[in-house]
Amino acid sequence: MWIDIFVNQERTSEERELFLGSLAFLFLLLTAFALSFASAARLNQWSAFGDRWGHFLVLPVWVFGFWLTRRALHRTNPERDPILLPTAFLLTGWGLLVIWRLFPNFGFRQTGWFVVGITVLYAVLHGDRNLSWLRRYRYVWMTVGLALMILTLVFGTHPTGGEPRLWLGCCGVYLQPSEPLRLLLVAFLASFLSDKLRFTFHRDEGRQSFSTLLPLIVIWSLSVVLLLVQRDLGMGMLFLALLALLLCVVTGRWVILVFASIFGMLVGTMGYFLFDVVGQRITAWINPWPDSIGGSYQLVQSLIALASGGVVGRGFGLGSPGFVPAVHTDFIFTAITEEFGLLGGLAVIMLFAVLVSRGLRVAFHSRDPFGALLAAGISISLGLQAVLIIGGNIRLLPLVGVTLPFVSYGGSSLVTSFLLLGILLLLSGKTEWNETFTRPLAALHYGNLIAWGALAVTLGWWTVYRAPILVSRTDNPRRAVEDLYTKRGLIVDEAGELLAESTGSPGSYQRTYPHPESATVIGYDSFTYGLSGLESIMDGLLRGSEGDNPISIWWSQLTSGHPPPGSDLRLTLHHHLQKAAADQLSGYQGGLVLLEAQSGDVLAMASSPSYDPNRFDQEWQDIATDPASPLLNRVTQGRYQPGMVLSPYILAWSMQMGIAEPGDLAPNLETPIEVNGQSLECLVKILHDSKADFTKALLNGCPAPFVTLGMELGADEFNQMLEAFGFFERPEVRLPTIDSSGPSDLPSERALGLAAVGQGDLTINPLQLARAFAGLISDPGLPGLRVVDAYRPQGGDWSEILPLGTGRQVLDPNVRKWVIEVLSDAAGQPFGQRSEALAGEVGERLGWYQGGLFMSGNRYVVVVVIEDQNSIVAERIGRNILDLMRSEGIP
Repeated sequence: MWIDIFVNQERTSEERELFLGSLAFLFLLLTAFALSFASAARLNQWSAFGDRWGHFLVLPVWVFGFWLTRRALHRTNPERDPILLPTAFLLTGWGLLVIWRLFPNFGFRQTGWFVVGITVLYAVLHGDRNLSWLRRYRYVWMTVGLALMILTLVFGTHPTGGEPRLWLGCCGVYLQPSEPLRLLLVAFLASFLSDKLRFTFHRDEGRQSFSTLLPLIVIWSLSVVLLLVQRDLGMGMLFLALLALLLCVVTGRWVILVFASIFGMLVGTMGYFLFDVVGQRITAWINPWPDSIGGSYQLVQSLIALASGGVVGRGFGLGSPGFVPAVHTDFIFTAITEEFGLLGGLAVIMLFAVLVSRGLRVAFHSRDPFGALLAAGISISLGLQAVLIIGGNIRLLPLVGVTLPFVSYGGSSLVTSFLLLGILLLLSGKTEWNETFTRPLAALHYGNLIAWGALAVTLGWWTVYRAPILVSRTDNPRRAVEDLYTKRGLIVDEAGELLAESTGSPGSYQRTYPHPESATVIGYDSFTYGLSGLESIMDGLLRGSEGDNPISIWWSQLTSGHPPPGSDLRLTLHHHLQKAAADQLSGYQGGLVLLEAQSGDVLAMASSPSYDPNRFDQEWQDIATDPASPLLNRVTQGRYQPGMVLSPYILAWSMQMGIAEPGDLAPNLETPIEVNGQSLECLVKILHDSKADFTKALLNGCPAPFVTLGMELGADEFNQMLEAFGFFERPEVRLPTIDSSGPSDLPSERALGLAAVGQGDLTINPLQLARAFAGLISDPGLPGLRVVDAYRPQGGDWSEILPLGTGRQVLDPNVRKWVIEVLSDAAGQPFGQRSEALAGEVGERLGWYQGGLFMSGNRYVVVVVIEDQNSIVAERIGRNILDLMRSEGIP
């Protein structure tokens, strides 16, 4: 029956209007119930159902207002447009429910303004249908409007007590004069242009005299100047566009738009330099990302909210739009899109497109020039205002401080919007055809469609294409809110020892770390400061937004607004070794990493100084300002001069290339090398009766022979050696890392010689060196690295997570065998090489140790770097870790 009413053209306009109004009410009813279910869905507890009921006040008020308006129209204009009223009321009801959801106290006040708007609408509909009161007294009305604007310069205030002072208020009731001034300006322009130009203007008679347009220009200029004085540039631009478009409709000269655009850009440029708020908004529009927690915070959070909504939204009452400042006024479209998704945002755009198109249709069918221009002006006003604010929300346009008609919080805006609606309803329902303005109005209609299309495409860009990047940003606070309601997965070591868990109940989950010494790898999960380490890299699995069952994840997001419980992670770490590594580094600045050489599994990784993730929020200020940089993971993010740690790789590569043998005499064995005014010499004094060969140079850390060997290799072969051992590669491991150094030009022999002893442009981190040393002493060569071993969905089994990279063979087995024989003292005992480097222009001494252990058929690698210390400290720490493994048989 209802479909028949809608499609049957013989049905009256009132019946079609009732059908559409009924659909609108059904949507609002379901939306209201969804809000009442939101808390229960989010907490997954039926006891929380119905903690929100106040917003149901909107429904009877809405129904009464719709009935009362239709009753008035039945008497005054039974053949009115059947789409205008349901569309405007749907937007209003939707906006009211969103405001109630955001701020119930504002929702109650806006409902009161809705009643006022209905009353004003009812009064307009019972007034003169010819609108002579608006047309005849245009100068009086404009004088009143301008007077109110002038009063704001003296008595202006702000509802919150801040800036800008654009309101007149008393006793808690506020009026923003620029809103009714918009209606009065439209009416003045329509009346003036229809009276002054309709008998004197013909398109083939040339331009009108300046004197004819002078009153119009004066009135418009006064309005815009007052707005600019108040720094209300958004409304000023709206008034400029209104004048330009209405003049285009009357004259048919679209060149007016070109001049208006140029003028608007000039005013915008002046505003950029004269007004801080305008400059800030334009800067944020051009590039918001560098200042995402400062001047661009509002816009960036708006874009993140759009992305969080995705296609279907987070669910009404289940999102976090409150993180966007002024979300109930300037950014209410963002709030709708976050919780109703791309589909909801497109629905709002479509409703405004329909509203404006139907308004232009009213202008098409009005033979009276005043009625046509008034309907066109109202439609342009509503459309421009919606385009400006939605475009600002989605970064299609610079943000302007105007409201979204019918939807945003604001009594002045809502009442003015209902005044405009009442006038359109009175003017609608005519069947004549206005031939005077047909072509300009048609052009406006197509321009209207292009504008809505641009908004829709841009909205899709943020909610679909850019969504994964935006929602994963560290400044997205919605992730932290989700963690309060969704239990995050456990993190355990290779033996199942608990390293991180979420404790508490839905709505109050907190992350705890039983072994804070693992912070180097695990990182932190802070509501205030975001994520780091594995908590960040593996966030999708831990929080449940990624996994093997995307349908289950989608359903949980749809019904509760957050993902299902997260998956557990099992690491390759051994918590006893991890604690020992952290203890050994205590008091030093440096890093340590322990690998299983064949598999590339990381058994321990420690950086010092570190922090306690359990006290991260409380100690943030001290941690962030500590010059020792406790947040830096020196194993994966540090950049250090390698120094003489390169010597075994150079010698092994030279043997493989047939350039040198271990027993070859090493030239200039004890000659020191000068680096930035400091001497780099043998670490161990050479006995004169010993053989001065390359083996001796390697074991005693003598740099001069390797300067010579590097020169014999040549720059190309030297860079090829570094590339083969992975020193140019960014380590592929599920932890934050930084880019590696690339090949150097090495233009001179001295540059090549210094590079050969690790004093060139090359910088490395301990993880790179550990992987290279594993390739030096183990059969598979350079291994793929792994710190996460497996994941387990809630109630499921462990599934293996493979390394990101793959291993590769580097050395001939015979060369590798020689390296092992030279470096190891005895079978089953730790072995390795200590060396030093001079870092930076000041020559800070770095102590390095790279060592290994063969035990139970496995091969293990440890690398230690200690800042501002000699290599003896690094060697002691590294050997202590290897001795612990050997003595206790772990892992």
